[in-house]
Amino acid sequence: MPSEQEHILIVEWDILIRHPLAQYLRECGYKVLEAVDDAEARSIITSGKYPVGIVLADIDANREKGFALAQWIRRNYLHIEVMLAGTLEQATQKAGDICKEGPVVTKPYQHRIVLERIKKSLAARERNRH
Repeated sequence: MPSEQEHILIVEWDILIRHPLAQYLRECGYKVLEAVDDAEARSIITSGKYPVGIVLADIDANREKGFALAQWIRRNYLHIEVMLAGTLEQATQKAGDICKEGPVVTKPYQHRIVLERIKKSLAARERNRH
């Protein structure tokens, strides 16, 4: 689990995809924030109001906004884990350059797989802190 203060930020334009995943993760005990796009996600992160530990971002292969957000996070917030999700092979190959472990989540979301990836990322981060 993230520390008690940290949140998982889900960045997904489609509420029918974003909200059920957010609700599932909340039911699993996580604090979850939702953003419809990269601009809203950046605003949440920079506000500092809600500490973000993990960002799960949808990739938009046509505009690459998910990639731009991930690169921005990598440059400015090294402590935030980034997970990219998408369906296009080319887009997931690009994700491998940004995410530590390459593309790890595909859409449609399989909630349990997302949960396991979050747990794995947090455990690895916790091991690296010690």
